Amino acid sequence: MKLYTIVLIILLLMIIVPDMFFYRKLRNNKTKPIFIMLHLLFPVFFGISFLYIKIELENLHNFRVVWWVMWLYFFFLLIYIPKLLHIVTYIVNHLFKKQFKRKIPFLNTFRIIVSSLIVVFMLYSAYITPQDFEISEVEIPIEKLPKSFDGFRIVQLSDIHLGSWNKDKDKMQQIIEIVNSIDPDMLVFTGDMVNNFATETYGWDSCFQLLRAKNAKFAVTGNHDYGDYTHWKSDFDRAENKRKIQLAIERFGFKLLLNEYATVVKDSDSLVVVGVENWGKSEEYRYSNLQKATKQLSDTTNIILLSHDPNHWDAEVLNHKNIVLTLSGHTHAAQSGLRIGKKLFSPASFIFKRWAGLYREEDQYLYVNRGVGYIGLPMMLGVRPEITLITLKTKI
Repeated sequence: MKLYTIVLIILLLMIIVPDMFFYRKLRNNKTKPIFIMLHLLFPVFFGISFLYIKIELENLHNFRVVWWVMWLYFFFLLIYIPKLLHIVTYIVNHLFKKQFKRKIPFLNTFRIIVSSLIVVFMLYSAYITPQDFEISEVEIPIEKLPKSFDGFRIVQLSDIHLGSWNKDKDKMQQIIEIVNSIDPDMLVFTGDMVNNFATETYGWDSCFQLLRAKNAKFAVTGNHDYGDYTHWKSDFDRAENKRKIQLAIERFGFKLLLNEYATVVKDSDSLVVVGVENWGKSEEYRYSNLQKATKQLSDTTNIILLSHDPNHWDAEVLNHKNIVLTLSGHTHAAQSGLRIGKKLFSPASFIFKRWAGLYREEDQYLYVNRGVGYIGLPMMLGVRPEITLITLKTKI
């Protein structure tokens, strides 16, 4: 998990600006030196931590370190957002007093209430929301769908990010219960099993093997399943890490589709499922090969495609009219959003053209799952982890 230079600068400014402000206030109020020293502990701790993360994190191949870093970011924001709010209200009050010779009534009360609500909301978003799964149900009409597959039910999971769970299996137990209660015909996983490392998969085999599906379980790899977000001593080490991640996904009970296809047979009918490796934001990290995966298939064969990155749909998939349904993940809906009625608004819309839910272009469909895990920050603001139930229907 990289800490980009621009992010480091923003974090350091978030430390320097409020703490210089509070330091001056403490000095002006002639606060005892011991309390000033105590006040400086937080900025020094966070400042050193962020600099160390920037310099060394990519060299630390311990997934628990990444877990600690995510929670470090969380508690930093938990402390410093209220601090910044205090400064903003202080400046507003100061300007108001300068202009009108009096302070704004109840502004301090407002600041305390808003700060308290922010803290409560953040704690709720970190400790409650990630355990509150949303089951999204959609029907996909497909022309010339084989008769046996009318009503065929697919459960989609995505973006688990096992390293973010720190071996806590209670959450996985909830997923197992939800999936098995649905009793799907097919279970698919659309990438990002881990954050970076194969060690994240250790000890999870027995849990994943409890996931049931009547006909098949398929998976593809996501951008985090290649170890590209850390530094490796050699290409061999990187390749071994990737190989072990892929073996783990297979041990979990999934048929891993790496630029290849599989056929699901039901009664006398069949359904083709194609899985590609991660599309990637640049050629350097683009592992997908749709042409290779489909070269043995007829242009008239209806295909369900598993592709982690929804950007792949516009870039390439829409040119293949026989790919009737694409299932993706990757975006997490930015782990933040606001739902008004049935409409979800999210910062992800500024980054991704297709970022959550169902999209359609003529007779081709894309569903983008928000994922059941998290990365970066251990919280979900206004959006819940998602398990998708997709029902195939014959188009009338």
